[in-house]
Amino acid sequence: MTRPATFDPNNQTAALLPILAHIQSHLDDDLSLAQMAEKAALSPYHFHRLFRSTIGETPKQYTQRLRLERAAFDLKIRDATILEIALNWGFQAPETFTRAFKGWFGVTPKQYRVSYGRALHQQRTTNTTLLNSLATETSCSRVTIQKLKPIPVAFIRHFGAYENVDTGQYDRLIDWADAHGLYTGDNLLLGVGHDDPNITPVEKVRFDVCLSVPEPFQAEGNIGFQTVSGSHFATMTYVGPLDAGFDQVYHTFFQQLGQIKNVELIGLPVIEIYRTTRINPAYALNETDIFVPVRVNNQ
Repeated sequence: MTRPATFDPNNQTAALLPILAHIQSHLDDDLSLAQMAEKAALSPYHFHRLFRSTIGETPKQYTQRLRLERAAFDLKIRDATILEIALNWGFQAPETFTRAFKGWFGVTPKQYRVSYGRALHQQRTTNTTLLNSLATETSCSRVTIQKLKPIPVAFIRHFGAYENVDTGQYDRLIDWADAHGLYTGDNLLLGVGHDDPNITPVEKVRFDVCLSVPEPFQAEGNIGFQTVSGSHFATMTYVGPLDAGFDQVYHTFFQQLGQIKNVELIGLPVIEIYRTTRINPAYALNETDIFVPVRVNNQ
């Protein structure tokens, strides 16, 4: 007689971790219940039950929420129409997108874009503590081409190796902005790398720790103001810890970029936008959007 398999909650929960990383970086792909369950090596029934009990949302609710949050993020940074953003995240009709967006954020996409920085919406959280304690998976999206808006930022410049950047400077920028009425709770956290460490002497390599701000200001101490230029960028989303090193991520990025026709790499700076309100380098499900400037050649 075959003995039934013993249910191990920890092992079953661990099965979700690569799925979560995959979902976060492949929101524009097929994320059906059957496809996700197969990737987790579980039946659709058991996958659905485990996912809901662990995350607090069904797989459909979770992916819908992430797509809406991703659309909201695009409304902040992309120079694209609301319709383009809706279609990009799987909403086939603008009315459907507007209704779902307002149902989650309490405002329409247009109102959100106009009022960005005024903290109109309420942040919502999910149960990720257990998942983060177990997660080791990383994932990268496919490279796409997007046009960004210019982003005004407060920044602190770091000189030296990129891996030695003090991420505590982000907290310092947030505290400074809060004290000066420039912190809304919805500011973007960015990193801007100006130099190629394979060319520039390591002690001269420049990296700007940046926080988006709603308006220009006069420089104060070592906190300056600049506008991160808007243009066409090749972009990829990386899901994983920030302290794991990005060498492989960038290798994958440029490998994919080389396969895209009619796009010419024009160099630096490289921009990283961290989809969080506080930097935690070790957090296993960090989402980082990488942007490299490109020229789009007409056919």
